[in-house]
Amino acid sequence: MRDMDHTSSAFTAELDNLDAQLSDLGGLAARQLKSAVKALFDFQLEKVDKLIKRDEKLDYLEIDIAEKSVEILALRAPQADDLRHVLAAQKAASIYERMGDYARNTANRAKAIVASDTGDLPLERLVALGTIVAGMAADVVKVYEDADVKMAMKIRDSDVKVDELHTEIHRELVAHLQDHPEDAVATTHLLFIAKNFERVGDYVTGIAELVYFRANADLPNPFREKADQTSWMTDDD
Repeated sequence: MRDMDHTSSAFTAELDNLDAQLSDLGGLAARQLKSAVKALFDFQLEKVDKLIKRDEKLDYLEIDIAEKSVEILALRAPQADDLRHVLAAQKAASIYERMGDYARNTANRAKAIVASDTGDLPLERLVALGTIVAGMAADVVKVYEDADVKMAMKIRDSDVKVDELHTEIHRELVAHLQDHPEDAVATTHLLFIAKNFERVGDYVTGIAELVYFRANADLPNPFREKADQTSWMTDDD
């Protein structure tokens, strides 16, 4: 009986450690996104370079979580709730790392915009979109930690507002490009940044769905209202 208790205690500690690392990764991804949004209106290149460099930490954290997840699956052979716990953490880590990639890409594009020496650009609503998405990312980290299914579904459903705003921004940027062809380089970067933010919104819903999966052993209704009308655009890395 003591050996069984010891094993259970050790397994619980492993799961707790996995969760702690996942929270660190998610929190860093959310902060990276917030910093990337800030780079769009202050263009402080020194801070942008630090943001880009920090992306390596997300990569290492994601790899560590993936390796520990595999180790737990191999050595503990978890079942039911514990199995979903590990599988969800492994998937969530991959999603958070991907969010960080979009933050890094946004920072790189902010640097390119500065280098293009362009004049006034329609940044206000793009910054608003990024702020919304960065907030959603921070919220979903907490929701995942708390296993709050109700709030997770609210976040999932709120992504339709991100889609709607992204479509409006896309149209605004295309109109700006037509009226100001001299801003072609910078405006193209902004179009990709807007798509980055829209994709992060999708990734946030992925985390929210994992919260549901852990609680219900199933995914929520696959139908989710979408309002993005620019799906022809290629995803960016």
